Amino acid sequence: MQWWRIILFYLVGLPLSFSYDKLSYNKLASQSLTYPAANTGASNAVDGNTTTCMKQFAIGLNAPYKTVWWKVDLGDVYNIYSISILFKTYDGYEDRQRGRFAGFSLYVSTTGDIQGSTLCYKDGPQLPPLKFTTTCIQQGRYIIFYNERTDGVIYPNDYELANVFNELCEVVVLGCNKTGVYGINCNKLCPINCQNNLCNIETGSCFGCKPGWRDILCDKECIEGRYGSECLQQCSEHCRDNFACNHVTGQCDGGCDKGWTGALCDKECDDGTYGYNCTNNCSGHCLNNSPCNKQNGHCDKGCEPGYTNTDCSKGWMGNNCTTECMLSYGDYCQKRCDVHCINKTCDRINGSCLYGCTEGEQCYVSLDTANNAQLLIASSDNLPVIVGGTVGTCVIVIIGVVLALFVIRLKRKSTTMAKRQSFVLEAKPLRTNEPKTEQSDLLKETTYALPEKTKRGPPTNKNIPVRNMKAQIANMSLNENAGFKSEYHNIPRGELHPCLEGKKQENKVKNRYTTIFPYDHSRVILKTAACNNEGYINANYIEDTREMRTYIATQGPKPKTIADFWNMIWQEDVCNIVCLTNLTEGTKNKCAQYWPDINDKLQGGTLTVRHLEEKTYAEYIIRRFKIHNKSTRTDRQVTMFHYTTWSDHGVADPLSLVVFHRHVIRASANSAGKYTVVHCSAGVGRTGTYIALDALYREGEKTGKINVPMYVRTMRKDRMNMIQGDDQYKLLYLALKDAFYGQNKCLESEKFLGEYQEQTCYTNCGDISQKKSLSSELEELLSLRKEYTQQDYISGRAQISANYTESVLPVEEFMCHLYYMKGYNTYYNAVLIQSYLEKESLISAQYPLSDNTEDFLRLIKDFDARVVVFLCPLKDIESTSKWFPPENQHKFNGIFYIKNMSSKRSNNVNMTRLNIQPTGFNEMDITLLECPTWSERLKKGDKRVLLDVVKAVKTEKSDQKGRVLVLSRDGATRCGPFFVLYNVLEQISVDREVDIFTAVRQIQIRRPECVSTVEEYQLCHDAIAEYLLNDCVYGNC
Repeated sequence: MQWWRIILFYLVGLPLSFSYDKLSYNKLASQSLTYPAANTGASNAVDGNTTTCMKQFAIGLNAPYKTVWWKVDLGDVYNIYSISILFKTYDGYEDRQRGRFAGFSLYVSTTGDIQGSTLCYKDGPQLPPLKFTTTCIQQGRYIIFYNERTDGVIYPNDYELANVFNELCEVVVLGCNKTGVYGINCNKLCPINCQNNLCNIETGSCFGCKPGWRDILCDKECIEGRYGSECLQQCSEHCRDNFACNHVTGQCDGGCDKGWTGALCDKECDDGTYGYNCTNNCSGHCLNNSPCNKQNGHCDKGCEPGYTNTDCSKGWMGNNCTTECMLSYGDYCQKRCDVHCINKTCDRINGSCLYGCTEGEQCYVSLDTANNAQLLIASSDNLPVIVGGTVGTCVIVIIGVVLALFVIRLKRKSTTMAKRQSFVLEAKPLRTNEPKTEQSDLLKETTYALPEKTKRGPPTNKNIPVRNMKAQIANMSLNENAGFKSEYHNIPRGELHPCLEGKKQENKVKNRYTTIFPYDHSRVILKTAACNNEGYINANYIEDTREMRTYIATQGPKPKTIADFWNMIWQEDVCNIVCLTNLTEGTKNKCAQYWPDINDKLQGGTLTVRHLEEKTYAEYIIRRFKIHNKSTRTDRQVTMFHYTTWSDHGVADPLSLVVFHRHVIRASANSAGKYTVVHCSAGVGRTGTYIALDALYREGEKTGKINVPMYVRTMRKDRMNMIQGDDQYKLLYLALKDAFYGQNKCLESEKFLGEYQEQTCYTNCGDISQKKSLSSELEELLSLRKEYTQQDYISGRAQISANYTESVLPVEEFMCHLYYMKGYNTYYNAVLIQSYLEKESLISAQYPLSDNTEDFLRLIKDFDARVVVFLCPLKDIESTSKWFPPENQHKFNGIFYIKNMSSKRSNNVNMTRLNIQPTGFNEMDITLLECPTWSERLKKGDKRVLLDVVKAVKTEKSDQKGRVLVLSRDGATRCGPFFVLYNVLEQISVDREVDIFTAVRQIQIRRPECVSTVEEYQLCHDAIAEYLLNDCVYGNC
């Protein structure tokens, strides 16, 4: 046996694949046209012996056979990586054998037939080597070799055309011999939602997804409104409360809407039944035996003589109880609102005056919707106070005592009460400077909370000079944000105006939420032919501070309303869309993807929307579309600004929101659109906050003062509940402060360079009076830094000995917590930093101390840091010898095996390739960069060194995924200029702009100590100017 040929084939023939499993060895093989000689069977190609070969009858000219095949059954469907073939050779006849081998095809199949198989490889015009290997990343059970020499086909000159014998001595199929795994060692699990538990053997991406899942890792649910295999099936529109169906089964997990039944809620109730699950029977008394309404059981065509429809809820009227009371309230809207209510407007249920009473008159104010208690207030000290409504028989006596005491108190303060139009009792105990008395205690015990929708407060004329924003916020933050809470809760909220169209049965399915409707007086009405008769869409016009309609606030489109949304964009002459929600947040669908994928199009009615361009930043995405209207043969450019880091139940980072807002302002400065469309999911909370930020910022820029509560009233006049919660209300104040302080210093690259050179010229010429002071700019930056408390540094303070210095500790919110391992610490002084284009792709960390080098290696592993940067020579760090091996050597450190694969040195940056193998985890290759000339003794940074190391990082980062870990002595010094330069170079490459000031501000949010000296701030400017002067070709910057 020529054993050396076997070793040569397996060791030399497969140099890149030795760790995969051999799937074909001794598996069942078969072939066509076996040559009638001893030992030429199909199994010879998989016996592991390269001296035994299969052989088939000749094909080609003058032969009766034109095609041959050979296949091996691997026994099950596996992940396949490569196929290698050793074709028989004869001394002196290599070209002939290659000519016979030429033109073959390799197929991967799950059935064993070529028809329906996947073509893995097709040989081309060049002759193949006799020892052949191809990568074939597929899934399958059968590998099929096929060759032909067909009459009438012109083959390349080097092909053998007659006596074409196919002789395969060995076929080796490599892959993973068990399903559900991938990777070179077949030890990584495929994503759980891959179809048939199979995935790409190299990347782990799925070949297909289980029903209900999508994307390459099958880790995203079907978009709202779709379900099933490949998310191709559309949900029923009749799930209860407008919830989306189950993305896997299509079933309505929360049940069906009224009038529908079936697992998919796609079957209408039978005639004679109605309601949820069709469990209610119609009355049988509808006019002319017509069926009742299948949602509410009403007789839409009228009732038989002697019968009427069932009672409507209080506040509603009409045959279908869909008409809201207007200037009236109660059962069937039969009671008129008090003539002394302002605007004669009252609550449609209990009749209380929504806006108070006309001066000098009396009115009703609701105390508790549960018992409809009412308080009648007089504006004269001789008018008695009467409390009506049922509070409970057990407290009747107490109420009588309280009312008596209350009358006494009113008489004592008749002068004050005479000036009041209405009176509202607060839910919390009343705070007063008067001595505590038995009477006041009794009064506190009988106060009631106002229902959310009817809380009111007096109008405010609170104009704040923008220069006083800091002091104003500090004052309102006292006592756990009492000022924000009080001011927010004094603004009218709830359903203040009629919204009848949104409540119509046929329009309910178009509302994303069952309690958010557009007001009738300010709603957008669609007029295009493709829209419904009422032109309904859940959207309202919103005025700016000058009472000009400037914005359209709307909900996130549903699958059913995508066409309406784009019709609105076209009709209302919109060029800018601001989206403040992700498509899904957690497990809930928040918005349908209403735009096409990049380079794709969306068509509906007369409109075609093409997706032209997409730019992705760390916290937002900008998309550009072209809309074509085929009826008018006109086009329009529309830009979508998609802010992606603001969850529904939370608040955005104020500076982050301001940076996004500034980008919107710059990018839309020359826009010709009439309105800006703003939406989140419901179109009220985040949408209201953003619109208020934009409107008040523009007002403050013009006049130097703003009135926050007054403008929130302006918005709520046209759309309910704009800004939801006092936390969003405070965010608005904080964002306005960040917008007015530290003004926008973003410059085009050329202008920045011009100003830099101008300032340098002033310095060199000695004209210091003309030079702008970077120190004053830095002072402004330091004054704007976020102030943290000791609680924000709790981990660093608890592990004080694990820090180089006590003056630089990680902020808890952004700290890199190491994964828990028994017997190990989870602390390392490192924080996540975001780049201009990627969220949290950078890490700022201190050098490893001698006692925590293993924690440093865990940081690399846990946060997938593929590029590690030391901003000094490694030899200057005491702990280096404990973990860093010399070239071509290795070291052990705790659970880690570290091997130095190679090194490359240059003037400013040394590069080392390391292989790190943690016990029980996957190995990883990392690139380590160090600055050999930037000694720890040198305080001043070198712009060329800094620029070269940043460029080296960008080169390495472009070739691989993973984070960049940057280390200095304390994790802040030197790191700050590195991150600023890194981020601004990204800004230049994408937007051709420079904004060093904002880049520093954003980094200081996470690491406040970064760039805290004039020298480092100057270094940032010098390095960027150096890049623009000497490293950047303007056409590519």
